[in-house]
Amino acid sequence: MGQITVAQAIARLLEQMGTEAAFGLNGHGNWALLDALVHETNIRSVAVRSEDHAIELADGYWRRTRKPPLPIVTTSVGPGNMNTVPPIATAYYESIGMLILVGVGATHWFDRGGIEEFYRHGPEDWVGVMKPITKKSLMVTRPDTAIDMFLRAYQTAHSGRPGPVVMAIPFDIQNTLIDDDLPDPTPYMMHRPPAPDPQGVAEAIEIIRAAQRPTVVVGSGIANSGAWDALLEFAETTGIPVATTPSGKAAFPEDHRLSLGCIGRAGTGQGNYAAQNADVVIGVGTHFTDIDTGAWTLFDIPTNTKLIHIDIDTSELGRAYPTAVAMTSDARLGLEAMTQAAREGEVAEQTGWTSVLDEKRTAWLAQTEEIRTSDIAPLHYGRVTWDTARIVAEKCPDASIHFDTGHMLSFGPSFLPASSRHVVHSGFMHRMGWSAASVLGASMASGDQPAIALLGDGAFLMRATVVPTAVELNLPIVWIVMDNRSLQIERETMLRVYGRESMCDYRKVGEEELWGPDFAAMAQAMGAEGVNVTKASEFGPALEAALDSGRPTLICVDTELETPQYRAIWYPYPANFHDTWKSGPLSAEAMPALPGESDGN
Repeated sequence: MGQITVAQAIARLLEQMGTEAAFGLNGHGNWALLDALVHETNIRSVAVRSEDHAIELADGYWRRTRKPPLPIVTTSVGPGNMNTVPPIATAYYESIGMLILVGVGATHWFDRGGIEEFYRHGPEDWVGVMKPITKKSLMVTRPDTAIDMFLRAYQTAHSGRPGPVVMAIPFDIQNTLIDDDLPDPTPYMMHRPPAPDPQGVAEAIEIIRAAQRPTVVVGSGIANSGAWDALLEFAETTGIPVATTPSGKAAFPEDHRLSLGCIGRAGTGQGNYAAQNADVVIGVGTHFTDIDTGAWTLFDIPTNTKLIHIDIDTSELGRAYPTAVAMTSDARLGLEAMTQAAREGEVAEQTGWTSVLDEKRTAWLAQTEEIRTSDIAPLHYGRVTWDTARIVAEKCPDASIHFDTGHMLSFGPSFLPASSRHVVHSGFMHRMGWSAASVLGASMASGDQPAIALLGDGAFLMRATVVPTAVELNLPIVWIVMDNRSLQIERETMLRVYGRESMCDYRKVGEEELWGPDFAAMAQAMGAEGVNVTKASEFGPALEAALDSGRPTLICVDTELETPQYRAIWYPYPANFHDTWKSGPLSAEAMPALPGESDGN
């Protein structure tokens, strides 16, 4: 038996566990970890330019694989570790599995304020900062227990509802020698998810059997449990149509006859109609956020709609709406049990209901055709997203597409048809610019295949420095940046509510014309390709050329600002403290008119 350092032991175990990628930034608290990962393993180690990029690359990596081996992140001390806070919060609330190994100062110096120590409330208390936004946050306190803590932390990150786990390792402990007789890590890479209560399944099927207008609503839990096939089988067995939330985008084939597309603020006409008129909703792996429900104005639960809710996290059951049946269960196991019970109970398609939804789908497509085919210049978001989906489906249908928040959230859900399971939205924290970095991780997880980010100019500028990392890795990333020199989604609503905008439009002091950087030139200066598009006819060829090149490419699309945009629901923000609020369906006058209809607003 020999001896190795704690850092070497962790690196050796990670390699044995099949770890494919570790993302990080060098800081004087994680030198031992970096040295072991880079020089003593074959793990692909990626140096980023900012710690938050490391988390977002790992985020994109997980969203592509959704299973162990986990992506690994390593950062270091004080402000370096603090740079990870926003993306870790995103990963936590969106159930993204990863293990973050952070360096902190030596225990010898604890409580003295050295090496950017978080010391005022206790010795090196950085892990305390992270507790509300991680699945677990811990600090190694002894070298002889470090490996046990590491293995349990790893298992915690991917089991049950996955999430980020932070493990702080003091510098001296990283470098301390321990026995090299390491345990078998295999048991810590496995877990058995919970199945639903049989009585709950039986009660749910009885409710479904009596339903005339049942609808399935699913979120990102489908992807994390690998429940795509189980969802398809349940829908085809029962004939129940399926709607997805923006976070559940691509969970169900969008060209399937039972697909309703996305629901919510920017949902399809047929999807939102189903949500408003269903008498039973089967919610799976979703917690019904404001975006998904139009600020809880879309569903009429429990007055006229019963909710059957399945989620692996008991705390999410009934959070937004009271349930008729609530079951703590993995999405795949829940759907499989429901399918079997539906067969035995002879649940049949309600053809009158699906026929009505077919009519609503046809009508919505006709009403929105103008958006998808608009030739205006500057370009319309709807045309860009629609053309992106078409070209990706033709050239690289399995490519990851990540669409960002902001105004992109008005079009990604319904105007970006998914050709694969890898069309993804960061749907809770909505961190601006998330997609610019996350697509690098998705590309790596797919064998360095193309990956596309769709985002606004404000969002891209927050993450622009990820471009050199893509260049260094020679990844075929395409950033499609919608450039209108404004925060359009905020502008749109402020004008509606206040009649004027505040801090949305970008301009130089003393000038009226809107201004913004030359993003294509920025990309070129950082080693990528940069292309400007000002006409609808130019966009398709530019995207095709970018995909064919295999080079990191930024396409800056000049997008319009004043043309009426798509919004399925204008939900009211509670603006008066003394007003009473409760969830419930919106009145008809609150629903915006579609193109070709009169505007009741």
